[in-house]
Amino acid sequence: MIKKRFSRPLRRQEYWIVIAACCVVCVCFYGVRAGAVLALAALTAVATDFVCLFLRGRSYRRIDLSNIGYALIMAMMFPATIPYSILILSTVFATAVGSHVFGYRRDHLFPPPALGYLFALISWPKSVLNFPPVGADLHLFHNPEDLTESFSVALNKDGLDKADMYDMLLGFVRSPMGTGCILLLAVCGLVLLFRGQLDPWKFLGCLLGMSVAVFLYGVSLQELLAANMVLFSLLFLISDPAVNPCTPSAGWVGAAVVGLFTSYLIAAFGMEYAPVIAVILGCPLWRGLTMLENYFFEHVDLSRLPIPIFSRYDDEEEEDEDGE
Repeated sequence: MIKKRFSRPLRRQEYWIVIAACCVVCVCFYGVRAGAVLALAALTAVATDFVCLFLRGRSYRRIDLSNIGYALIMAMMFPATIPYSILILSTVFATAVGSHVFGYRRDHLFPPPALGYLFALISWPKSVLNFPPVGADLHLFHNPEDLTESFSVALNKDGLDKADMYDMLLGFVRSPMGTGCILLLAVCGLVLLFRGQLDPWKFLGCLLGMSVAVFLYGVSLQELLAANMVLFSLLFLISDPAVNPCTPSAGWVGAAVVGLFTSYLIAAFGMEYAPVIAVILGCPLWRGLTMLENYFFEHVDLSRLPIPIFSRYDDEEEEDEDGE
């Protein structure tokens, strides 16, 4: 049986370089306010980690830094004007519940960034779904009054205007801090994919599901990838093997369903946060398919069929590092 090894985020320098690049773009677009939001999310994640580990009688290890990455990913899904109190509560929820309670270190039941975002969305939808214009003069403790819906809402209603193509590619549209610059995300995605830091089965499976949706729902694949946090979610919530590890066959099947469901939510309801909902609902499918495949491996001899699609996730690297 052929095994394919996916390294964890701490072993992936490209992962942190990409997150750092996205954070720099956020600061360039929204100024010191974006920097404060990102820094506060990271510090809150570290503080929550220390508290949770203390309650569990464990020490802080290098692998625990992964929650900083999850906190930054979640923060980049918010507008730059997100109130600090909401950001802190969402980060605490994502770290304590999404990471420590549900499968800490080994196997997350749900992606922590998606769970934290959903918590904020349900509790404070107006603060999460209203955005300032790019380049607005944002103060640290005062939000502008001209907050409106995102570019994704207009795109879902009226379609993509050619005049908006340039602004969309460079991120000069109202959107969450880190999800608007399509050109940057596309370059980051290619780097991570060719460096082996993304799960190619999930990546291709999600694109396959969206391609099928083009024929089923009459939507444009270009418009699907242009907004609604789709490309950002594809990189950091769907294709990241550390967020939701599973076997390759379960990965591409589950990702195809997630891509199809994401497209349906956007086409039918114009839901700008559709990928987050689809990922959370798709996690039980990923887990169930992985359990079925593991059962299949235990009861069927496939030694004569060395097909990569039947390989399993190898977690030996993390076991060696944790010593658990």
